[in-house]
Amino acid sequence: MTSRPTIGIIGAGNERHCVYLADELRKQGAEPLIMDNTSTLPFPLTLGTGSGMPDSYYNDHSLKDVQVFYLRALYLPTPAFNAQPLEAQIRQEGYVAYAAQRERYAAWLSYLKCLPLQNKLLVNPIDRLLIHFAKPFQMAFLHREGIPVPATLVTSEAAQVKAFANGRDVVYKPVAGGAHCRKLSQEDLEPERLAALANAPVMFQQLVPGQEVRVFVLDGKVLGAFAIESSAIDYRTGEAAVTATEISAAVAKLSIRACRALGLLFSGVDVKLGSDGSAVLLECNPSPMFEGFDRHAEVSIVSQLASFLIQEAAARSAVGM
Repeated sequence: MTSRPTIGIIGAGNERHCVYLADELRKQGAEPLIMDNTSTLPFPLTLGTGSGMPDSYYNDHSLKDVQVFYLRALYLPTPAFNAQPLEAQIRQEGYVAYAAQRERYAAWLSYLKCLPLQNKLLVNPIDRLLIHFAKPFQMAFLHREGIPVPATLVTSEAAQVKAFANGRDVVYKPVAGGAHCRKLSQEDLEPERLAALANAPVMFQQLVPGQEVRVFVLDGKVLGAFAIESSAIDYRTGEAAVTATEISAAVAKLSIRACRALGLLFSGVDVKLGSDGSAVLLECNPSPMFEGFDRHAEVSIVSQLASFLIQEAAARSAVGM
C-alpha cells in the first residue's frame, strides 16, 4: 500500500466538481485520477478480461491498484447540452459518428459495471446513476416504499395534462433532466403549446408548497442540510439564498431511508417541508452538486466525501481486495 492512495474520479477534466473533489483529495493526502469520458478526446480506456490478458488502463495509468472511484458523470453518446463540437462530424459521417460515440459509451458502461466484480467501490454504482435519467421510475419506486412524493404524470396527451392540472398547481420538467423545472401556466395549456407534446413526453408534478431543503447523505449518515429560499420554482434559474440548517430526526431518517431504498451511497436529497411538519421528497440526486452549498457549510461536504473515499481505499488495500 502506498502512502498516497489513488482515487478515480469519472467525469471530465474541466468539470468543476471533478476538479473540486480532486483538490480536496490532494489536501487529504490522496492522489486523484480524473478519468475523462467526454466524447471529443481520444478514447482512453483499455479493458482486459481473461487469463493472460493485460490489466485495465486509463491512458498509460494502470487501474489495477485503484480500489475506489467516484462517479461524477458518464456522458451520453450524444451531448446533453452543447453538441457543437460534434456537429460537423455528425453532418459528415452521419450514423457512423453516432455509432462511434455509442461504442465509447458501451465500453465505459461495461468497465464501470465490472468494478463490483473486482470488489472495487464505485460511488455511486453506475446503475444508480442511471436513475437520474429515469425520474418517473424513481418516483414510482419511492412511492412503493411508502415515501411521500408528489403526484406525478408523464404523458404526451393534452387531455391528460388538462385533467391533471384541473384544481391543482402543477410544475413540469424533462423526464431525463437537462432543463429547469417550471410552473405550468395558462399559456402552457393553449392548444399550440400542448400540440408540442406530440414530439416527446413531459413529466408533470403537483406543486408542493413549503420550505425547500437539500439534505446530503453519505453511507447512511447525514453530512449536512441546507435551506433554500428562492422566488423561482427552480432555484437554479435565479438568485437563491442558501443557509445551513438543522433538520428533524424524522426528515433525516426519511432521507436516509430513501437513499438506502434506491441503493445510493451518496446523494443530495431534495425535500419540501410543510408548516405542519410534513415532508415530501422531490428527488434523490445520484450525482449532486455540492460546491455551492459548501460555501455555507460548517463542515464542507467535499471534505467529508473525500475522507470517506480515502478511508474506503485504505481499508480495501489493507485486506488485499
